[in-house]
Order: sequence, then structure tokens, then C-alpha cells
Amino acid sequence: MEELVFNFDESEAPKKKEAITYEPVEKGIRRKLKDGKKFSYEATADFGRVEIYDEELKKFVKKQDKRRKTFKTLAEARKWLHQIEVQKAEAKEKKVVFKNEGIRLVDVADEFLELKRKQAKKGKIKDSYVEQLRIQTDHFKRFFNGERTTFVKTIQTAQIEAYFEFEEKQGISRKSIEKYKTHLKQIWAYMLKDKVRYGVSENVVEGAEISAPKKEYKASALDYKQLNELIYEATTMEDPSFLYLVVMSMTQGLRRGELCGLMWKDINWETKRVTICHNRVQLVTKDTVKLPKREKVREIELHNAGYTTLKIYKEWQEAILGRPVAPEAFVLQWEINLLQNYVCHTGKVSRKWKEIYNYLNKCRVKAKKEELPYGRIHDGRHTYITLLLHGIEKDDKSIIAPASFFQVYESAGHTLPRAMQNVSNTVYNEDKGDRWDITRFWNEAIFTDIAECWRFACEVRQIEEEMMTELEKATKQAQKQQRLEKAKAERLKGNPPEDILIEYK
Repeated sequence: MEELVFNFDESEAPKKKEAITYEPVEKGIRRKLKDGKKFSYEATADFGRVEIYDEELKKFVKKQDKRRKTFKTLAEARKWLHQIEVQKAEAKEKKVVFKNEGIRLVDVADEFLELKRKQAKKGKIKDSYVEQLRIQTDHFKRFFNGERTTFVKTIQTAQIEAYFEFEEKQGISRKSIEKYKTHLKQIWAYMLKDKVRYGVSENVVEGAEISAPKKEYKASALDYKQLNELIYEATTMEDPSFLYLVVMSMTQGLRRGELCGLMWKDINWETKRVTICHNRVQLVTKDTVKLPKREKVREIELHNAGYTTLKIYKEWQEAILGRPVAPEAFVLQWEINLLQNYVCHTGKVSRKWKEIYNYLNKCRVKAKKEELPYGRIHDGRHTYITLLLHGIEKDDKSIIAPASFFQVYESAGHTLPRAMQNVSNTVYNEDKGDRWDITRFWNEAIFTDIAECWRFACEVRQIEEEMMTELEKATKQAQKQQRLEKAKAERLKGNPPEDILIEYK
């Protein structure tokens, strides 16, 4: 009888389980050993007895809340336990402060902001509105940061007014402070829903007054002669960006955000029409592109001056870039942006406008010319709408008839006055996208030959450059390089997010 032989493979044998033991090191920390060898350190933090819902008993029961975490080194375990102890001490102190003083305003503001974020996720409010609330909440913390006004139950109307004065000294506009007041009113209304918890009995913000502005700004509109002079002055500048801002705001009716948000792909050169569908704005250091005001996408028709300006601007940019402009690129780009290959910063457009306007008026005074009335970029829309609706009477008594009010409202992105919103207007005045009457008006009102003025200014600059000595040319180039380096240093110092420093592909 043959003897049976079994080939036993040791690799198939069940592995022996490693013996795990623990060795106490100090309070809250023990060493984990595997087969008697050090493996790791386990730290245990005790949070005391807390109420926990028991699924089996179907009720809340008090249990010891302990949390464990494993670390490779003893130092890491000690560090974690120390952080837990600090958090527990802060929580205990906060509890004592809350019992004695009540809740802090900054904590309620954060709580209210979190509520709004949840509403935004559900689509009830816009993300851009939540971002504004976040910025305002950060501003509240600059003032309500540790004094008696920190605690909600001690804040009175006088402290709210003091806060408004504080923001005014920081350079915040009255319009922004009014938004801060609305935000604070909403926070107090939120707290009044639970008077016991927050310790408030009235909305102390409602009676708070914002100090009257030192000087009320009055919007102005240029007449057609001043407008033509401004256009001429803009054509003499080496950088046509100011010409673009003047023509597209004062004769095409674009808002500042729309001027910044216009892309080359939005322009149809064949039909001479532009789709206004982007509004580029700045929230703190974040660059945001959204729909135009009231989410009203619209079309405008380019008149001769608008078409010529965009053509000049495009050719000028392509000469600097050495290639065609990218369809997705923003139209508004100063020379310094093109040379350094980054997108124009929306927050600096108004400042740049003011600087150029003041410089232009200084040059006019030296040339013994009358100063042109200053207006903000947005005042360009006032000029646009005022001239279109009123018409123009020339020196020779000839009349340029006003444009169709309906075309004006639609091209400006406005809603018809309530008195005009009736069944007849809804049915018969439907927007067909026609802007022929506006185009007719501006073709008659703008007598400055933009193309000829620009060509002549370029020739003059070329002649002046040819007449320069080598030293003068070197000095001019050095000054230009210095401006570029200064702009680069400011940009890097500001450390803007990457979505602002978009490079052209």
C-alpha cells in the first residue's frame, strides 16, 4: 500500500495574528506595540459627558464623549492634545462670556452669512449677493472687535451711527454705507425672531442716521459740441483706450462693467451690431463676469464713430501683440496690459478715467482752451440718453431730431416707465432689435472725423520721433520701461488671484 504524501505550502498557512498591546506614556497618550515593538502613539481627548441619540433606546442619553487619534511620533500626539485643550478653554471662556455679556455681533453676522450661503445653494438668492454680504461682514469686524459694542445687547443706535462715521473716515462712499445699514437691519430682524437667545428687544439700526455727505455729486451731461471736442482730444492720445471709453459710453450707452466686459467675439463686423451680454465687475480682489444689470442681454447698432473706434482699437492692439486679437479676449486693454500680457483690472478703470480727464483739461488750459466739464464714466450714459431724447439745435438753427424713445430705452438696457407699461405698448412696441433711429442721430451729431484725426496724430508722433536725438529716444524708452516695472511691482504686491491674471493663449 502506497504511502500518501501531502505537500504543505507554508505560504498557504494562516498567518499568525500580530499581538497588539498598549503601554501608557502620559495622561491621554499611550504607546501602541505590535509584537512588543513600538508601532505608533494613540492620543485620547475627553470632551466630558454629552447627550447622544441612542438608536436602540430611541432617545437621547448622556455618554462620555471621547475621541482618539493615532500619530507616528509622541510630539505630534502631544501637539494635538494641546490644541484640543486650547479649544476647550476657549469654548469654556466663550460660554462664560455669553452668560455674562451675551452674544457678540460678529458671531451673529457670521451666523447670518452662513444662513444666506445655504439659501444661495438652494437657488433662492444670487451668489454675487452673498459675496457682497461676506465683504460687509468683514468690514463689521473692523469696528465691532472687542469693545463694549462687541456684544449685541449693549449696542445702541449711537454705536451704529459711530460705526457709519468710522466707515466714512475709511473712505467708504455714502451709497455703500447705506448698503451696510440695510445688512445690519437684516441682522437685527433675524435676531428679533429669537429675542430670548440674542437678548434684543428692538431694531436699533432703523433709527441710525448716516451723516450727510460733505458735497453732493451732481451728474452732468455734455452738449454735442463738448462731446465732439472730447472725442477729438481722445484721438490725439497714443493709447486709444480712452477714445474707446468716450465713444462707447457717451454715444453707444455702455455701462462701466459692460465696457470692461465686452469681448471681441461679441462684435459682428458684417452687421455692425454688438451683443451686450457680459458685465465685468470687481468684488474686493475677485474679478467677476456676470450678466448685465437686471440680467438684460441686449443688442446695439454701431454708428460710424463707434465702428471706426473699434476698428482703430483692434488694429492698434494687434500691432502691439504681433498677432490677431483672441475672440475671447476683453476689448478694453491699456498698452501696459498688452505689453505685460495680463487682463485690465476693472477696479482701476474709473481712476484711470479721472487721471486722463484731468490731464486733458490741464493741457487745454495751457493751450488757452476752455475746460471740458468733468463727468464720471457712468455720466457718459447721461450724455447718451439726454442728447438722444432732447435732440440738438445747431448754431445755424438746423435741428437734429430726437431718436425714438423706445429704441433709446432698449439700447440703454432700461425698462419702460410704468406709465408706458400697458397692453398696447406690450403688443405693438415689442423690441425688434432695430436701432436705426439712434444710428441716424449720432451720424448727424458727431462731426469729428475720428479716422482722419487718428491718422494725423499718428503721423505727427512719427515725425516727432524721427526728429529725436538718440539720447532722447533712450530716455523715452527708459521711462516706458520704468512704468512697466512699476506696474508689475504693484500687481505682484497686490497679489491678485489667478483668475485676474489671465494670460492670452
